[in-house]
Amino acid sequence: MKDEIQFLKDFVEGNISSQDFEQQLYTNSALEKLLSDSSINWKGSYLQDSSPFLYLAEQNYKDPAGQLNAQGTIKLFLDKKGIKVTGNLKYSDDYNLLLSTSPNYIDADLSFIEKHILPEDKSLSKSEQKQYIKQRYIELFRYQTKPPQWIQNPEWPIQNNSPLFFLGQIEIKKCDLFHDDGNIYLFIDSKTGVIETIKQFY
Repeated sequence: MKDEIQFLKDFVEGNISSQDFEQQLYTNSALEKLLSDSSINWKGSYLQDSSPFLYLAEQNYKDPAGQLNAQGTIKLFLDKKGIKVTGNLKYSDDYNLLLSTSPNYIDADLSFIEKHILPEDKSLSKSEQKQYIKQRYIELFRYQTKPPQWIQNPEWPIQNNSPLFFLGQIEIKKCDLFHDDGNIYLFIDSKTGVIETIKQFY
């Protein structure tokens, strides 16, 4: 198990890519056995009804949130084994970059962000990445006059990998047709002209 322990340490320290880690997770039976060790007490943690292996198998290693979750889980596992390791800040930096650049009126799926928002050029500085990401949001999530003011969580519709154009919103107040007050948000598919509505209530 020494090789598997070193492999886990290397991932936490940033010496192994998330793609290489994911591949080993699914193909290395010794690694699966190690991460499924039932002798470790996970009571009171998010792994209480699971195991590190099962939790790690559920993560999306293409997005920063999944990578950060994996790093934190492996670090916790190693701590339980009495092995201290210092985590590389890359995963938290990437995740924080996404949080700091995403407009609060957009809650796009991370797979969409990975494919259409994040820069392919990994040599860009942090400030250049931020500028690029913000510009991509402006280009893709377009609106008539101002962005939607959501009552609940953002629900900007995306169809065929293309966000619909936001026309505007209509306030619903003391309307006999609706039980509660709220808003109707109007979006249009610029290619087909089809209008889609999103309803949110207080």
